[in-house]
Amino acid sequence: MQIGIVRPFEVEFNPGDVADLEEAVRRRGHTPVKIYVDMLEVGIERGVLRIRQAVGRGQPVAVEAPGAVLRHLGIFRDFEQFLYRVWAVKALEEAGVYVMNPVLPWVAAGDKMAALMKLAKANLPVPPTVVTENMFIGYRAVGEFGRAVVKQLRGAMGYGVFLVDNPDVAFHIFSMLVNINKPIYVQKFLEKGGGDYRVVVVGGRVVGAEFRRAEGWKSNVAQGARPEPAKTTPELEELAVRAVEVLGLDYGGVDIAETKEGYYILEVNPTMSWQGFKQATGINPAEHIIDYLIEKTRK
Repeated sequence: MQIGIVRPFEVEFNPGDVADLEEAVRRRGHTPVKIYVDMLEVGIERGVLRIRQAVGRGQPVAVEAPGAVLRHLGIFRDFEQFLYRVWAVKALEEAGVYVMNPVLPWVAAGDKMAALMKLAKANLPVPPTVVTENMFIGYRAVGEFGRAVVKQLRGAMGYGVFLVDNPDVAFHIFSMLVNINKPIYVQKFLEKGGGDYRVVVVGGRVVGAEFRRAEGWKSNVAQGARPEPAKTTPELEELAVRAVEVLGLDYGGVDIAETKEGYYILEVNPTMSWQGFKQATGINPAEHIIDYLIEKTRK
């Protein structure tokens, strides 16, 4: 059986994770195949949805994998390209391929505003947050929060994230964002005791957790945090499983901060990188992801 890995031909951000997935597929006696979202052909006729792939000038070949792992959709240069890639993966799903994670929940989970709205509506603990395009609203939010974190809606690995405690300094950042047509995402800074937890959930259960210990305020491994194996509590596990469930995902890395007021869900990563997690815990999430995907394709 073929098992697909959906990604763009143009770039791969985390080749180690893809290699882990491919090796997990091979160890189970199946064949990993790359499904390049930017090389797909979506043929649409009455009663027929045909999905083929051709790399460059090569001949189109039918996509025959019954299941696939969605890694990422690449770098978008305009909104139409983004829409095409989302709906190309949705076409795979409509054609009968079980895509993990499903593309529309994947998009929502990767958008900090959309994900936080869903989590908050489900009565899960999230940090107080204000999202706007009005820099004066952002200015007031920083004043109310005292210390605040300014993020991108679709950022990753802690890049481009600011910690501000002065509304006037923040105002300059907001002015820049507005001038390049970017929204303003302001979140209350949480005192989280030297780092936060990354809890990995696959198929409705926790497979492991790490504590990302940081010397500064950013706890991303890409920013220098040290991953350590972590013991979970029933409350921590319940929050992580519930967060993944609320967002409609099959798997995810749930970032949770522990404060004096309790736990807060920071975000749920639907395309987590797990090399630091694997090194710290000895657990390879790829094994669990592929096992769950094979189980779903056989139903």
